Amino acid sequence: MSTPKTHLPAFQVVTYARDFLRAAQILEQHAIGGETDLFSVAAMTAGLASEQYLKSFLVEQNPASPSFLKLVSGLPQNKHDLFGLYQKIPPDLCALLHDVSERLSPGFPLIDRIKQCSQLFTHTRYGYEADSLAVLRSEVFELAPHLDRVLTELTKSVVA
Repeated sequence: MSTPKTHLPAFQVVTYARDFLRAAQILEQHAIGGETDLFSVAAMTAGLASEQYLKSFLVEQNPASPSFLKLVSGLPQNKHDLFGLYQKIPPDLCALLHDVSERLSPGFPLIDRIKQCSQLFTHTRYGYEADSLAVLRSEVFELAPHLDRVLTELTKSVVA
């Protein structure tokens, strides 16, 4: 018996990513409101949201638990590396990602933002470590909302 094909990007993963995005936005608003220590936590959560959005292209049904998904094999060892994940998106889906990105936000520097945020999660989660980000640029808060708009568009047929 063959395993049913998962529609990609996977709506189940996109909705999970959206929860992280919403949490990042709430934290960012509190940081803007004066609780500035929350900026790094907001950035980390936005990075995790972006990671989940990209992983929505890189999952398949889990044969051991058919109602669940699992990451496809052959991904980078560091599964938090956004650019590494991006490079593993199948070419047809990657082209679709770019087409919808450009249509929704002409000129948005998608690849540049992915590269800028590539290590965001791993370099903000432990602020006490030497390789953690000391300065955050506002651009780190642009990628996840943009990916949300793009993935919302790409998953409309799943929820329609």
